Amino acid sequence: MKIDIALLPQETKGMDLSDTVCIVLDIFRATTSIVTSMSNGCNMMVPVLSFEDAQKIGAKMESVLFAGERKSVRIEGCNLGNSPFEFCQETVQGKNIIMTTTNGTVAIKSTDGAYLTLIGSFLNAKAVCQQATTYGKDILIVCAGTDGLFSLEDALCAGLLVQILSEGCGMVLSDSAYAAMLMYAAGQGALVETGIVSRNGQRLRELNRIDDVEYCMQINTLTVVPQYVSGKIIIDN
Repeated sequence: MKIDIALLPQETKGMDLSDTVCIVLDIFRATTSIVTSMSNGCNMMVPVLSFEDAQKIGAKMESVLFAGERKSVRIEGCNLGNSPFEFCQETVQGKNIIMTTTNGTVAIKSTDGAYLTLIGSFLNAKAVCQQATTYGKDILIVCAGTDGLFSLEDALCAGLLVQILSEGCGMVLSDSAYAAMLMYAAGQGALVETGIVSRNGQRLRELNRIDDVEYCMQINTLTVVPQYVSGKIIIDN
């Protein structure tokens, strides 16, 4: 099996992903919040590209919450932003959430046509890797980036996933996968500190959300593996 990394969603354009398992990462903060929400009993999440799309879809659903963010700030009219602390059990259990974010939902939608898309984070790193390898397919890790630019925190998590995945037999790493693994190996002893000095980390610090950075950089605290299937994010029980 081959392991590759798309450091930005636009790198998937033109790719035939029909025989590939994708793992999407947006560490600060969309995929971390999705993993948290599904772990806390959310029924289903629907990623969309705009709040207008969210409103149209939400009008046809019951028990709906809207989660939306632009530039790390909650969209007016949304129940939730994209801080993982907002997706607590008492808020999300049994709910359907429609989400639109600056980068994360774009990255998820970029994998339409994949054999399967899994939602990853530091929180469920081991679990998502174990799930991804069960299909016997090539694996593409898709980093959300920020406004079309490389994001350090996504690449660090991608490196951790490559490290875990490469422990299996017969894995062939692309140059980008190998580079991300080396990056993670160099930074693993100071993940929070590294996350804070990243561009997104600095933005969250300015918003007094260092707690989000600390939470998002925790490794293997959750075991849920959300799947993006037919436009919806669910847990396959």
